[in-house]
Parts: sequence; C-alpha cells; structure tokens
Amino acid sequence: MLFKIILWSARILGALVIIFLLFMTIGELFTDSNTTAISNSDVIALLLFPGSTIIGLLLAFKWKGIGGLITVGGMILLHIIRPDLASSALISAFAIPGLLYIIYSVWSKN
Repeated sequence: MLFKIILWSARILGALVIIFLLFMTIGELFTDSNTTAISNSDVIALLLFPGSTIIGLLLAFKWKGIGGLITVGGMILLHIIRPDLASSALISAFAIPGLLYIIYSVWSKN
C-alpha cells in the first residue's frame, strides 16, 4: 500500500512539474526579449535544469529508477556548477518526484 502511495505521488507531482517546466520553457523561448550572449555555464545549467528534469521525469513513467536518477543527478550537477542556485529551495523542490521514484524503485525491489 505504501509503495502505491509513493508511486502515485511521484507520478502526479512529476506530471505537474513536467507541465509547469514545459510551459515556462516554451514561453521563455518564444518571448521577444533582448537576449545577450550567455556563458558556457549558463548553457550547461539550462541543459541540467529544466532539461534533465523534464527528460528524467518523462523517462520515469516507464523506467522509474533511471528517470529518478537522471532527475536527481541533474539537479545535483546543477548545484555543483551553479552554487548560487543551491540557496533556492524552489529549484531543489523540482527534484522531489525524482527522489520519490528512486525510493519506490529501491524499496519495491526488496
């Protein structure tokens, strides 16, 4: 019973995170803002968040452990590359569904 609660919590939260991040990413790509040249660390940061978060959560619907690891691993790498973002709990909260998928994957194997 607990496994199903963890799994469905991860699925629902993951779907909400995917919808929100896609909405924000697509909206940001199509705005008419003046963009300046961005640094390499900013490009990598964009690949890690929201890129790895979206990809990891999409994969987690089929492969729970792998998707969770991609999501959480991408968030950890983001905080290593951009430590200024580590103080934002909101950005870190997007990894919660990935963490739930990892917990489900590990506990359900035993």
